[in-house]
Amino acid sequence: MNHFYEWPKTRQEYNIFFKEVFRLPDFWKDLYKKVSWGLVSGGGDLAVKLAVWQYMYGGTWSPEDVVDYNTFKPLMCGGIAFGLTGWLTVPFENASRAYYADKTWPVELRRNYSSPTQALLKIPFQEGPGYLLRGAFPTVMNQTVFFTVFMYWYQFLKTKFFFFWTYHDKSYNMCKSIFFGMSYMIATCISYPFYYIREMVDLWPKERGGFCTWQNNYRNCFRWMVQNLDVHYYNYLRGMTNWNYKYGYKYLVALWMADNLGMISNCNESWTSMESQFYAQTDYM
Repeated sequence: MNHFYEWPKTRQEYNIFFKEVFRLPDFWKDLYKKVSWGLVSGGGDLAVKLAVWQYMYGGTWSPEDVVDYNTFKPLMCGGIAFGLTGWLTVPFENASRAYYADKTWPVELRRNYSSPTQALLKIPFQEGPGYLLRGAFPTVMNQTVFFTVFMYWYQFLKTKFFFFWTYHDKSYNMCKSIFFGMSYMIATCISYPFYYIREMVDLWPKERGGFCTWQNNYRNCFRWMVQNLDVHYYNYLRGMTNWNYKYGYKYLVALWMADNLGMISNCNESWTSMESQFYAQTDYM
């Protein structure tokens, strides 16, 4: 409603505003749809990503204040874990796009999806399972690069500046907020151009005669972006605010909770790590 009316300024106006919001005919119905969709997409996508990451990185050992190959462990484990799970976002995004696009079609052509969750369940039977995986390249690259870069930088900062809260009695949550903000900014700036590929290919105006500069191919567009990176990089960040609204904020909340649960850290004891077990088996053999 704030898109159509002026923001409330006093407490009484806020009370009236929220009362009117709760009285909207479809408020509770739409709220249920969004909450259920958030649980389904989060459980089937983000939770699996973090679980695989913890399985890969959680079995390693990175002692504090030690500079060795531990610096590259988050990068290698992140590339493997999120490279294997980066595609999980694609079905949920395509189902959400199909649900909202269905509302714009003429009545006789609509599929009449009642929610994104129903669209996710019905599309494989109506359009085929491959429909949910269309246009996967931009999303897969965006997800893989974002989480890999985020985990790498967050672990790097956390490992190298642990003495702030260990010896100098600084607030751990304050340090964590700074590390999260820096890691998120770096990861977003590096990964968002991959997501922008879809808009460039699908929504940008075509050349004369309806000809697409990149032959409607995401990989050709990506190659063009790399070749012109020195000139157009800042233009590739257009629309990043919308991406933050759609993905970024929920990722920050999920990653913060995952760190509180210890899912971003690895082993504290060397004898429980994969390195020690592997070396022990090698020495025994």
